Amino acid sequence: MYTLSSRAKSINNGFAESKREKGNTNIDWLRSHWRPDRVAMLLVGGTDLIHFRLRIAQSHLRNDLTPSHWSHVALLDESTTADLYAAPLYEISLTPAGGFGFPTARNCLQNSALEKYGDPKLFPNIGILYLPPSVEPRMLMNAVERFQQQRIVIDAVQLLLAWLGYAWGAGRAGNPLLDGLGMPSAAMLETVTGAAGFDLTPGLESRASCPEAIWQSARWWHEYHEENKEGPITGAFYTPHRLPAGQ
Repeated sequence: MYTLSSRAKSINNGFAESKREKGNTNIDWLRSHWRPDRVAMLLVGGTDLIHFRLRIAQSHLRNDLTPSHWSHVALLDESTTADLYAAPLYEISLTPAGGFGFPTARNCLQNSALEKYGDPKLFPNIGILYLPPSVEPRMLMNAVERFQQQRIVIDAVQLLLAWLGYAWGAGRAGNPLLDGLGMPSAAMLETVTGAAGFDLTPGLESRASCPEAIWQSARWWHEYHEENKEGPITGAFYTPHRLPAGQ
């Protein structure tokens, strides 16, 4: 998988670490960073076996080859601070609560709620990324609707099957990223943000995207977005769970 390096000389100061207070849930943490006026994406890093394998798979995108802090990314719909538990999510999860059904009909897109990622024991790493004002929410949601009927643009069913095979250890299934097959939810976000006029990861092909690539883009590609008059990604993150321990 080929990636380009950013020419930025410093990390994006608008996307900074913010600790989660002891005893707080991820929803509590998100409330302190919530901006209802912007399009938001959620990053999480889980600790169960499947999320662990997904974090390991992305180590090839890291210079030190350590596992990613992140295992999943999703799009957040509009919500008020008081209703964040029920905030709508658009995602393609490998572990949907209600099962997969027949995912082909919607190009694998799933609707869920933010509360499923509220437990910091299950998802200790948390991040909220805000796209710049140049990305209009209505245009983005129109792209989400079109995504479900556009398998010819990106076949999320193929991506989902490849990643399930890897996550479940089926046969000789290898790391799909090494074959240019991105993680389904990240690839979906790349596609819909691109349709709305924003290049989420300038250094990577959209079909090969993953949470780690989006994280690196938020941290290092801010100058590129500023040069293109789009504005950088902003937000906050907290990554207390690192692999190997102490890294």
